Amino acid sequence: MGRDMDFTVIPGRTGRRVIGFWRDVLDFRDFLRSIITSFQSLRYIRLRSLYAIVVNQIRFTGIDALLFVILIALMIGGTVIIQASTNLPRFGIEGFLGNILVIIIARELGPLVTALIVISRSGSAMVTEIAVQKWSREILSMEIMGIDTRLYIVIPRVIASILSITSLIVIFDTVAFFGGYLISLTTIYIPADQFLQALLDAFSFKDLVSALIKSFTYGTLIPLIACYYGFLPRSKFEVPVYVSRAVIRTLFLIFVINAFISVIFYF
Repeated sequence: MGRDMDFTVIPGRTGRRVIGFWRDVLDFRDFLRSIITSFQSLRYIRLRSLYAIVVNQIRFTGIDALLFVILIALMIGGTVIIQASTNLPRFGIEGFLGNILVIIIARELGPLVTALIVISRSGSAMVTEIAVQKWSREILSMEIMGIDTRLYIVIPRVIASILSITSLIVIFDTVAFFGGYLISLTTIYIPADQFLQALLDAFSFKDLVSALIKSFTYGTLIPLIACYYGFLPRSKFEVPVYVSRAVIRTLFLIFVINAFISVIFYF
């Protein structure tokens, strides 16, 4: 009997989750509409205050995360170059070193790892910050003063995230290639001119466009989802729940979008 009851409960739970997910999609759509309509209030907000928020968010999302991104890029770049350099000759395809490095680092790992760092670090912080502002009634105070909180809170973070993620991806790829090359010299020697030429021959305009599209997409979606969940908590006890939900769903969406863009450009 217990097993039969379990089988009858599963469809109900699945249905509730599907309905809840669909409601979240509709609510997020309404959230995006409210942001679009908030641009009408742009003339009533001092641009200097928006500029200050953008600068502070760039410092937190980009500059403060720079050291961590560089360390991760060095480790990944060095590992990939060492593995490729030692294993490709076994298969007689050492001439494809540049192609493999561009495919693994520039096309996939660079944008994806950078997005994961921003989500786990800045995305969760955005949700917490906005939720605390709502719980402490700072957002309510701004609304009473006539400030459009959607425009004042969300738009500067989107702008800052796009600029930060784009810069971090460029830095990640550069450090992974050349910093990783220096690390690889400790185990295997590759002539510098040969390494550089292999990268230049493998890198294409399509790779640049793909990286820019991923940068813009990640930089837009991460703060939008973080801000959306930041406005939802009704009490301080719900803050960890929505922070966890925002991080998990953003991670899932980023993996899906990364695969989708790669399929469009390279298959």
